[in-house]
Amino acid sequence: MPLVRRLPLWIFPLISGIVWFCVLWAMMIVWLAQGKPRYPSMEPQAYIAYISDVGAYKLKPLFVTGCSITGVFLFLSLLSVRVNHKLTSRTERWFDVLSILAVLMGSVGLILLSVFDTRRHPSLHRLFLFLFMLGLILSAVFTTIEFRKIGKTFAEQKVIRWSYLGKRYLLALEFFLSIAFGVCLYKKKQNVGAVIEWVIAFIFTFYVLSFFIDLRPSVGTRVLPASERREHDQELQRRRTEEEMAYRNDYDSGMA
Repeated sequence: MPLVRRLPLWIFPLISGIVWFCVLWAMMIVWLAQGKPRYPSMEPQAYIAYISDVGAYKLKPLFVTGCSITGVFLFLSLLSVRVNHKLTSRTERWFDVLSILAVLMGSVGLILLSVFDTRRHPSLHRLFLFLFMLGLILSAVFTTIEFRKIGKTFAEQKVIRWSYLGKRYLLALEFFLSIAFGVCLYKKKQNVGAVIEWVIAFIFTFYVLSFFIDLRPSVGTRVLPASERREHDQELQRRRTEEEMAYRNDYDSGMA
């Protein structure tokens, strides 16, 4: 346990994102190196394999391992937000809890969709795929709102604002791609749907890695003790006074 306590929080999203990215690349490279084979689980008109098709056969151990590591460490990443950032309002705490519950659902769905593959359990696989995508989107929505509020509370932390904006744009992109993916499945556009699925999966990597920025110690936020808060406020006031004096001197010099 002491070793776990000494682990930096930013290691969780880093492990999750790198493992996910490497597993995707490994599966794609193997499929291409094998001559783009058509798997029995693919539709007759399909010639581009879904991630689930590639992960349902010889690469299933790699797929299950990668999804499990990604899901577990993504959950730990969201769980660590409360440690690195002080949640000052009840609203922030509620969104934090909702994001953790949503990512838990998504992580469990990710692990189970790899176990119940599309070859042997197509119905369960689609169900867990839906839970994974739903959990991911809901978690991203709640986390984005939470970081927006944290960014307002700790306005001096510009990195938090950039993190919020990045998550918002990634969320919007993933949302529209998910709709396009669902439309392709409904209209039996298997090849286009497969391409969109791979794109969604790779973009998911950047969402996971965004927590690496949030969980660095230098980006942490907390409520200072009274003595430290007074010193902090005095330092801020001193800087503002110096900036005002410098501005006035420049203004007076210009008028002269």
